[in-house]
Amino acid sequence: MKSVAVLAYDDCLVSAVSGVLEILSIANSLARESSGRECFTGLDIVSPEGGSVTGYVGIPLQVCGSIHDVRPDILVLPPVFGEIEPLLANSSLIQCIADLGKQGTILASACAGSFLMARAGVLDGKLATTHWKLAPDFSSRFEHVDFQVRRMLIDGGSYICAGGAMAWQDLALHIVARFTGRDAAADCAKMLVMGSTRDVQTPYFMFENKVSNKGFADMEINRVQEWMQDNYSSEISSGVLADKAQLGERTLLRRFKRATGMTPNNYLQQLRIEAARHLLEVSSTSVDEITVLVGYDNPSSFRRLFKKMTGLSPREYRSRFSRMK
Repeated sequence: MKSVAVLAYDDCLVSAVSGVLEILSIANSLARESSGRECFTGLDIVSPEGGSVTGYVGIPLQVCGSIHDVRPDILVLPPVFGEIEPLLANSSLIQCIADLGKQGTILASACAGSFLMARAGVLDGKLATTHWKLAPDFSSRFEHVDFQVRRMLIDGGSYICAGGAMAWQDLALHIVARFTGRDAAADCAKMLVMGSTRDVQTPYFMFENKVSNKGFADMEINRVQEWMQDNYSSEISSGVLADKAQLGERTLLRRFKRATGMTPNNYLQQLRIEAARHLLEVSSTSVDEITVLVGYDNPSSFRRLFKKMTGLSPREYRSRFSRMK
């Protein structure tokens, strides 16, 4: 049997704390029925200092003690929806997480929980993921981590990272599958009417196409971004954009990358794919028609690009996210 503890902290996602333990408890119940033995033990909630904490929606969480007083086989680090800086600055907590990892505890995170593992040095030189919206912050903080933002879940043996905020469900089912078998995880998912674990989180990405408004404001590039947002379906070249910005092409490319983090062509692709996603969600327009509406002329090429960028074909995306049902 594997002992499990969940580390709760202020502003953590309460459903992740209780939900992981509930899924593992249900896995235990199914295991008792089939084999007469449980798979997970302990199933405790601990906190950084041993006192109760308050979750993101103001719900207090009672804990059994401090993380410093336990050595579970598996430690789960749930999402945090408040400021993560106080946790990252808690040197005693970070050192404890690092020590547990060295002592053989499997560290398992969902969403921003991976920040704690990365700060503890557990992920240096290793593959990791986190919520797609946190990707820029994670990448800038932890340059020694092989960051894989598209992945929903990464199992590195001594650690497990899950991506989005609700990926704690994928994480819990993966823990069940890893330590009790895929059949047990499938039975658990059926009991809870849950889908199976997901491979990628790209279908959930939301492209934020607002003009830059932090730090310096590059007015010429902002003007180009606004024009592209209104004209993404048109044929657009770097020369056209340079004319709009009244800049040379090389200057435009350099300043556009500095302001947005991507090339004009990549930015245009993101605008077009985001528009296509919206049409797939809210209309019955055919994929061939959508291809033209968002600025492409080859439906086959569009389908390949869409799948590359979202992880799903247009048909699969519509099936999963359509609001017309």
